[in-house]
Amino acid sequence: MTSLSSLPTLSRSDQINRLTHGYGQLAVDLVAEGWAPYLLVLKFRHLGGRRDTVLAQMHHEAERAHGWLCERVWRNANAPSRRPWRPYWILAPDYPVAKRAKVSVRSLVPNDGLHLQGIAVMPPCGRLHEPLNEHLGDRGARYCPRGGPLTSITATPIETGDVPYVNTYNFKAFPRGRASFDDILVLPPSSAELDSAPQPATDPWRHPVFVRE
Repeated sequence: MTSLSSLPTLSRSDQINRLTHGYGQLAVDLVAEGWAPYLLVLKFRHLGGRRDTVLAQMHHEAERAHGWLCERVWRNANAPSRRPWRPYWILAPDYPVAKRAKVSVRSLVPNDGLHLQGIAVMPPCGRLHEPLNEHLGDRGARYCPRGGPLTSITATPIETGDVPYVNTYNFKAFPRGRASFDDILVLPPSSAELDSAPQPATDPWRHPVFVRE
């Protein structure tokens, strides 16, 4: 996956286009192998605080919901043999697009309209024998505990050929300057992240680093 730091000679617009395409290609490659793509939208109650604090809470809830879904797909989703077959999510911050609005979006929706939206790709195997949209339609409330930050999670099937377009649309906040690539959440964590543990650095003034065990 190309990183922003590896594209120093490109304009910001070209960097955004290159990285958006890179994230979309991850989903396209899985779909080519038989995985099923969905548009995934997560909405939240009003969280309050600075934007980075709000987004951190949203990411935490998305990680919790994704982990719960993984356990529905596999009994031991983090087992090495299961890791390549966990549901794959690419989530980005998103805002509603005002269409001839006569009132401020801020007065209508929580968090000034900020929510998470992206592509979910479901593996062609596992214990979940129903489409993701039906699963969330019947059991969505289980992913959104009463009184918790997450209020709804919905999935809409995507036609295979529409995956690149939908991915680009999900990233529309980036060229508008309303989000950065640090705001993107890709789930599940890589095996390196799961198998690593924080270790103290040699020099006491350095931050802890992650090493593989």
